[in-house]
Amino acid sequence: MTFRRNALLAAIAAFLFLVTGCDQSSTISGRVTYDGQPVKKGCITFLPDGGAGPSCGAPIAEGRYQAKCQPGKMIVQIVGVKAINYSRNSEDRARLAKEAAQRGDTTGIIDRADTIPADAEGNNAKIEIKSGNQTMDFDLKRKK
Repeated sequence: MTFRRNALLAAIAAFLFLVTGCDQSSTISGRVTYDGQPVKKGCITFLPDGGAGPSCGAPIAEGRYQAKCQPGKMIVQIVGVKAINYSRNSEDRARLAKEAAQRGDTTGIIDRADTIPADAEGNNAKIEIKSGNQTMDFDLKRKK
């Protein structure tokens, strides 16, 4: 009987150790700028370098973010979006689409002024997240 009880206690202790030892997440926070200006709205995503492991991310608001991630080598992808006033009627949308088409843009996106292109300098950077809390700032720039 004592052997069974000791074995059960050892199994419970091992389980608790594994459960509490597995949470090695890190809190990463910082600022995100594009061409020197804070990214007003967007998202930041940390993808595992090499594709194996969990990804994580967070919204960007007024140039700041905070994410909880697992430590490891990551690739950072940052997307910024611009809040636009939608047209109130079909004629406005048709006029804006026609103007964009005349410029050679047939994507249907009316205004790209504050969006961050995937090939911006600093986007898709390779970083390493370490255990614990850390600050990582990202200063993206237009590709020259």
